[in-house]
Amino acid sequence: MNRLILWFVKLMPKPIQNIYFKYEEIWLYLFYGALTTLVSMITKLVPLYLADEAAMGDFYTVYSGLCSTFSWICAVTFAFFTNRAYVFKSTANTRKEFWKEFMNFYAGRLLSWIIDVGITMIFIGWLRWSEFWVTLAAQIIILVINYVISKLFVFRKTESTEAAAKKE
Repeated sequence: MNRLILWFVKLMPKPIQNIYFKYEEIWLYLFYGALTTLVSMITKLVPLYLADEAAMGDFYTVYSGLCSTFSWICAVTFAFFTNRAYVFKSTANTRKEFWKEFMNFYAGRLLSWIIDVGITMIFIGWLRWSEFWVTLAAQIIILVINYVISKLFVFRKTESTEAAAKKE
C-alpha cells in the first residue's frame, strides 16, 4: 500500500512532495487512521442499523455499547498491524518485543474504548442522536488520542532502534 501512496506522491508538484516527506509519519497515520475509522464505523454501524431499536427498548443502550466493543476489537487489531508495519515502521523482531508492542498498543487503546463506549451509550443509546454523526465525531477524537499514545508509549524509538535505523 505504501508503494501506491509513494507513486501518487511522486505525481505531485515538488513543494507538495516536500511537505509529504517532511511529515510522512503523520500523513501515513492519517491515511491508515482513516482506514481504521472505516473498519470501526462499518463494524459498529451495520449491527446498529440491523437492530430493531423499538423492540429492544432499554436494552438498546447496552446493545449499542456491545456494538462499540466489537467495533473497537476489530479496529484496534487492524490499526496495530498497519501502524506497526507502515506508520511507525517497528523494528521489533523477537516474539517478546512483538508481544510487548501488542500488549502496550491494546492497553493504550483502552482509553479510546472507554471514550467510544461512553459516547455511544450516552449519545446513541440514551439520547438517540444520529448513529453516523456520533460515531464519526467519536472517531475523530479517538484518532488524535491514539496517535499520541502510539507515538509516546507504544512505538517509541529507543537509542538502539535509532542507531539501527541510521545504519540502514
